[in-house]
Amino acid sequence: MLFHVISTTIKKMRSRLFFFLVLLLPALMQAQEQHTHADGTTHAAHGDEAASAPSKSGATHFTGYAESDKYELTLYYPELSATREAHLTLFIADLQSNRPIEKAEIKVSTLESTQSTFEVSLISPGVYELHGTFPENKVYTLSVQIKHPNGADLIGIKGVQVGAKLNSADTMTAEQGHSNTWIWFLGGLLLGGMAMWFVSRRRNRVLTAVFLLASACLTTPNWNQVFAHGDEPHGQEAGGGGYGKRVFAPKETQFLFEIFTQPTAIGDYHSATSMFGTIVPASGGLGVVVAPQSGKIIRVNVRVGQAVRAGQVLGVLQQNIGTPDQVGIAANNAGFDLQIETAKTRLAATKRELERLKKIEDIAAGRDVQAAEANYNLALAELQTLESKTIGAIAAANSRSISLIAPISGVVGAFTLTPGAEVVAGQTLLTLTNLDKVYVEAQVYDRDVPVIRAGNKFLVTCSTDDHKSAEVRLISQAQSMNPGNQSQRVLFEMDNPKGEFKIGEFVTVKALDNSTLRQITVPNSAFTEINGKTAVFLKHAPEEFELAYVQTGEDDGTRTLILKGIEEGKKVVVSGTYEVKMMYLNQ
Repeated sequence: MLFHVISTTIKKMRSRLFFFLVLLLPALMQAQEQHTHADGTTHAAHGDEAASAPSKSGATHFTGYAESDKYELTLYYPELSATREAHLTLFIADLQSNRPIEKAEIKVSTLESTQSTFEVSLISPGVYELHGTFPENKVYTLSVQIKHPNGADLIGIKGVQVGAKLNSADTMTAEQGHSNTWIWFLGGLLLGGMAMWFVSRRRNRVLTAVFLLASACLTTPNWNQVFAHGDEPHGQEAGGGGYGKRVFAPKETQFLFEIFTQPTAIGDYHSATSMFGTIVPASGGLGVVVAPQSGKIIRVNVRVGQAVRAGQVLGVLQQNIGTPDQVGIAANNAGFDLQIETAKTRLAATKRELERLKKIEDIAAGRDVQAAEANYNLALAELQTLESKTIGAIAAANSRSISLIAPISGVVGAFTLTPGAEVVAGQTLLTLTNLDKVYVEAQVYDRDVPVIRAGNKFLVTCSTDDHKSAEVRLISQAQSMNPGNQSQRVLFEMDNPKGEFKIGEFVTVKALDNSTLRQITVPNSAFTEINGKTAVFLKHAPEEFELAYVQTGEDDGTRTLILKGIEEGKKVVVSGTYEVKMMYLNQ
């Protein structure tokens, strides 16, 4: 009996319970979320955003920004209290290039209290530490006076909060968002109960259907707040026109990685025609030392990579002498011996004559004495000459050594010579390379020959490093053809004092047109690739960078045309692009 009563009651209440749950649906559904920006404005949440805590929650310091037409200031400071010594960190950068300003004379005070002054000390280039006290807890404006070769300036940093606590504002906003959610839930519960009671009293199916349709159409949104990144834009500003999400980079990180910027501007651009080439030695740029005779290396005076000068002795070679050569040397020595014996006999005869005349010097004629003395000196000189020649010939025959002399000044290349090694006549022993001046042998096809003949400016760029380039001079038009691809071989000359271009290196030769175009160009160092698309990073705020996809045109080896994606006046990252890209990919 009891089971029958319970089942009957459930059957009667089943339809009412269904209506009650359906009418409660508006209060439980989350049709649309909202997020609040740092400036206090509220927007509906985007499809790809999730509810999250405020971006500044957990911060360890407050941040203040200010800028003028010359400088950009970033201020870090912890929680401050009145009358207690405060330590603040001030970053000063050039507004256009983002380079740190060092060796500047800085004076800091507050507008609210002229007696409050701060001691300024330099920590590192562009980073200064401020020491001072604030008289009371309130909001201050720091007055920063800068004296620097770039120009003097006076900048105010507003909103320095003394007595404020970190994250207090974020916590209050989050609690307010949760309280609003419960108000909407309880209100929806009350309205659903009243609607259920009204429908159950009327027992009208048409009226019930109307209430169900109204409940489905008039769904109440649940106002859950979501904090966006700073003052992130919406619509076309956020994703259209090539702009992507932003990257937060602390100022100290920018200084550490040398992240520099450059304003985009419309300037003169020379279109370029690209050709491929190879670095070859210049005249006098490659020296080869070969063995003049077969022999044995007895000494090596240099090492690989050593810089030598022309005429320097690089090593010593001892020649090998065969039997015919030895016979010739013996015959030569015998001839010297005969000449020496003849000279000794003549010297002895002149000496005897001179001694005889000296004994009768009182009665002998003075002219005869002088002639005898002259003959003796001549015979003595002849004997000494023959003896020295004989000694040199004997030494040469015995030593048989040849000095290896450097033909040019340069750097010694790789070699495998060791003392005691046997070499043959004509064998290459050492190579010397001088890279102060090199030639570029370019492959020029028929369609590019008019560009070469027009007397344009030429630029050479490394194929593996777009940042390395040098201006070259045309020294010879095509004198031969490449049988493999029927291109003409044109020779350029290039100064290479730092030795950056190596012999055999593949390069790109760009012939710059004499006519100019007025368009926006960006240094090649600014470009990177994200998801297969060419992009650059723009500086949006002192500590924020923005990804911008761009459409590029020609490049002249150092700069590239921008066809679409960024406008004039934007500050694009030209140094440290890779570091900003890594921060973008890891955020």
